[in-house]
Parts: sequence; C-alpha cells; structure tokens
Amino acid sequence: MGAQRWGECKDCKWWQIETDAAVENLTMGLCIDEELQPYRLRVSGNSGCNRFMAGAVARAKGSGAAPPVANATR
Repeated sequence: MGAQRWGECKDCKWWQIETDAAVENLTMGLCIDEELQPYRLRVSGNSGCNRFMAGAVARAKGSGAAPPVANATR
C-alpha cells in the first residue's frame, strides 16, 4: 500500500452512507470505488485502503444495510 494514498473511508468520496447518517467512525456504508463495486463492500468510517480519494461522502438509501442494497450514486 502506498502510504501517501491511504486514508479512512469517512474522508473518502468512494464511501456511500445512508441519506441521514452521520459521518462517524462506526457508521457503516458501501464502498463505491468502480473497481470494488462488484464486491458490495460494507465498511465503517474508520476502515481504509489504498484506493482512498479525498472528498465528500456519497449518500443513498440502503447503503448501510447488511448486505448493502443501494446502487452507487457516482
């Protein structure tokens, strides 16, 4: 993993959470990075990876469900 690109989901534009959810460490949401979408990854705000891209999180109903049922909004 490249340390310069690693970051937490709560600060990543590829993290999608419920429309009314707070951006917090324990909030669960869907990773909507294009290469990872087929896996329907449900991750918390303090999860992180090297696909990180800083930006505002996306929001859609069903993003925090287990398993996630929302479609990617980006």
